[in-house]
Amino acid sequence: MELSFMLAADYANVTNNGKLNVMGIFSSINATKFPVKHPQMYIIAQLRVGPAEYGRNFTLELKLIDEDAVNVIASVVTQRTVPTPPPDAPRRIGLNHIVRLNNLEFPQPGTYQFSILVDNDEKGALAIELNPAPAPPEPEG
Repeated sequence: MELSFMLAADYANVTNNGKLNVMGIFSSINATKFPVKHPQMYIIAQLRVGPAEYGRNFTLELKLIDEDAVNVIASVVTQRTVPTPPPDAPRRIGLNHIVRLNNLEFPQPGTYQFSILVDNDEKGALAIELNPAPAPPEPEG
C-alpha cells in the first residue's frame, strides 16, 4: 500500500461512480491572531493497492502534529477493508479517504504536519503553514 497523494481542501466528496471531487486546495492558513480555529477543512488521501491486498482489513490513522513534532493536536482513526474490484478493473486500484475536520484549533504560527498511517506505518505527510497576517485596518468613522 502506497500513498498516491494527500491534499488539504475546503471541500471534497466521491460521486456514486467513484470520481473524487476536490475544491479549494490549500497549503497555508493566514490568521490575525492565535490560537485560531479553522471552521472546516477536508484532508484527502489516496492509497494505491494491488491484488495481494484485496480483502485486507487495516487501521487508517490521520494525525495532526505541531511544529515541534511533539504534540498530537488531532487524531482520527478508522477501520477499513480493501475492496476486491470486478475482474475487468485495473489490477492496482486507488482507495480514496476523505476526513472532514471541524473547528480545528492551531495554537500558534508555524508548520504543522498531517501524517497518514496504515497499521501504524506512516505512508506520507502533508505540511500546512500557519502564518500571522496583519489585522484589517479599522474603519474610519
